[in-house]
Amino acid sequence: MKPTKLLTVTIGLAALQAQPAFAKDFVVRAISKPDGSYAFNPETLTVQQGDTVTWENNQDDMHNIMAEKLPKGVDYFESPMFEKKGDKWAYTFKTAGTYVYHCHPHAQNNMRGTIIVGRPSETVPAEGGGNHHHDATSEHKH
Repeated sequence: MKPTKLLTVTIGLAALQAQPAFAKDFVVRAISKPDGSYAFNPETLTVQQGDTVTWENNQDDMHNIMAEKLPKGVDYFESPMFEKKGDKWAYTFKTAGTYVYHCHPHAQNNMRGTIIVGRPSETVPAEGGGNHHHDATSEHKH
C-alpha cells in the first residue's frame, strides 16, 4: 500500500471517531387520541446516549415538555410553550436512564411520556422550573 493511501485511511478513521457517527434523531408528537384527549406519540421511546428527541406540536392547542422524574444527577429541563401547530423543541440525551415528562397544561389529563436512554433506571423527582439544564442540549424551533 502506498503511504498516501494509508494516510488517507488513518485520517478517515480519526474523523469517524471524533464525531458521534451513530447518534440518531427521533420525533415525538403531541396528538389527539380517538377519545379526544391529548397524548404524546409514542408515549414511550427508547434511545441511546447522544440521540436527540424533537417534540412537535400537531395540535392547535398549547403544549410543552416538563421533566417530572429524571435519572439521579440529571438537571431539570423544560421546553418553551408550544403556542401553535408545528412548534418544535429538541433535547439531546447525554445521560443513560429513565426520563418521565408531561405537558403542564394537560398534566391533569395524564398527558405524559417516557424516554428510556440505554437502559431503564431509578428516577428522582425533577426539581426546578424555568432553569436551564447542563446535561443536555436544547433548542426551540418553529
